[in-house]
Amino acid sequence: MIKEQFEHISDWQTKTFGQATALSKIVHLKQEVQELEADIRSGNIERRLEYADCFILLFGAASSDGMSYQDITACINEKMRINENRVWGLPDENGVVNHIKS
Repeated sequence: MIKEQFEHISDWQTKTFGQATALSKIVHLKQEVQELEADIRSGNIERRLEYADCFILLFGAASSDGMSYQDITACINEKMRINENRVWGLPDENGVVNHIKS
């Protein structure tokens, strides 16, 4: 995502859903993730729009929580550095891989 796209999403959400908070967007995001999961499980090839809903809500929530585009990119870079230095375990029964806590 580029800065202009992030700012467009943030501005649109503020104008359209003025009462929405970071928390309400996260609650909505959880609903959209469930829809995305259902689409993946069913093989629905149009699921790309569900991914878009999730990204839009997540970035909107971050904006509502006071994060700028620069804040988001900086914390993603920071977290990737942390993840790249972690030791990762084996997948669980659902295919989820977690880092090994020292």
